[in-house]
Amino acid sequence: MRMSQTMFFISHQFCRTLLLLACCSLMGSMQVHAQSTTSQTYKGTPHEEVQKSLAKRDWTHALTQVEAYLQNQPRDPQMRFWRARLLEQQKRTDEAFDIYVQLSQDYPELPEVQNNLGVLLAARGKHDEAKLAFEHALRNNPNYATAHENLGDVLLHLAQRSFQRAQKINTNSRSIQDKLKALQPALQLTLTTP
Repeated sequence: MRMSQTMFFISHQFCRTLLLLACCSLMGSMQVHAQSTTSQTYKGTPHEEVQKSLAKRDWTHALTQVEAYLQNQPRDPQMRFWRARLLEQQKRTDEAFDIYVQLSQDYPELPEVQNNLGVLLAARGKHDEAKLAFEHALRNNPNYATAHENLGDVLLHLAQRSFQRAQKINTNSRSIQDKLKALQPALQLTLTTP
């Protein structure tokens, strides 16, 4: 299964929108043009600095930057997402899991959060819950290839479980045994760590 590494501009747009709304409410007489946000550069912003650390694979420094930023901006979805990914890099998956759960409640529209939550659920053997998370991600972004792939992986595990249950009921079924055997190579491809 594959994790999302970053949220595809959704949180950046969300943050920019919040920033623009805050500016508009503070300066009611100013006119803000939506198209100006796409050409605006964010050089030297904390988000850009974290991205540089991530590009260098300097996980420790990136986590330090993220945590420092979150001290003043604790609800920033992108930084919280990165914090979860960085905690996973440090094998602190329980903490990452808790962040994804909270993010999924605060920002249910972010498919990358749902995807990564699904991966961690699947890694815990909670395939039914993982399936729901991937389906949620796909409702928010039907073209999200990673979530489609991960949903397929979970469906393979659910199929295996159903065949195993059927085999316990009908131990002499050659058809069920053949299906379980045929699933094994595909299941091996799903056994990647989150």
